[in-house]
Amino acid sequence: MRNFLIKLFIHSFVISSLVISHSAPAFAKDYDGIWFLGFNTQLPPFNNLKVRQAVAHALDKAYIAQVIISDEAVPASYIPPGMPGFDPGLQPYKVNIKYAQTLLKRAKYAPNDRRLKNIPLLYTDGVKTVAIARQIAADLKQIGLLVEPVMVSYQDEAKWDRELSSGKYPLFLLGYKADVNALFTSEANVSTPDSNKLLAPLFRRGGEANFGGFSDPAFDALEAAGRATYDQAERTRIYRQAQEELASQVPAIFLWAWNGYDALRSAVTSVNGPLDLAAPYWAWQPERMVVEAPSP
Repeated sequence: MRNFLIKLFIHSFVISSLVISHSAPAFAKDYDGIWFLGFNTQLPPFNNLKVRQAVAHALDKAYIAQVIISDEAVPASYIPPGMPGFDPGLQPYKVNIKYAQTLLKRAKYAPNDRRLKNIPLLYTDGVKTVAIARQIAADLKQIGLLVEPVMVSYQDEAKWDRELSSGKYPLFLLGYKADVNALFTSEANVSTPDSNKLLAPLFRRGGEANFGGFSDPAFDALEAAGRATYDQAERTRIYRQAQEELASQVPAIFLWAWNGYDALRSAVTSVNGPLDLAAPYWAWQPERMVVEAPSP
């Protein structure tokens, strides 16, 4: 750990020096987590797949992602861009209020059904989180679901953990990052976060972050198969299948991808050629970086 921290310090110092020294910066966006609306699949009405699908068709995810969060894309893949298994072909549920109402009717829920009223939604009090919760409440009101806000201070971690783990909330807003512990170990300079460390805790039966009690044997089998293979192409194929299964079962609605930015002056390159800021952990060999001489 001590050697790793020394390397981290040197790495940060060298990169900072290169960033501030020469020409215009280049930027790249990194994704390693998701932010979503979770369903407690063990509690009514969200133990009914058609109700979860109705919510997916009622939410204006484009407004949440592009207006509230100011991101460019409306997410569909449960694995964010840049992580193994990301599926650009997976399409988000389209907003269709009439069809959402039809799905509720098929699930035996009338618009005035009392079971659709005063549904608790758990979330923290961050500014954008509050804005998202309000947007969700407004969207769901259009199909007869009335959300009751339950807000916890993000500074009160003990209470948040206690409430989230209680299993008593039908809806909750949650962000989750893949393999966050690797940021503090020597694993951080080896590879990208394993997508399994994003999917398995959230959606595998008994997963440590599966607060919605989701249980799907088909997904569990795919998750286990992906975890067992070292063939990265095969693992990507399996993870994409797993995401298709999640999209069909809707244990959660992916709202936006957690991201950060890397910045580097355009004059900085490496002894092997130009740097690719989209490559995983591009900055972990600062000793191989060079600064191109300015043009005469």
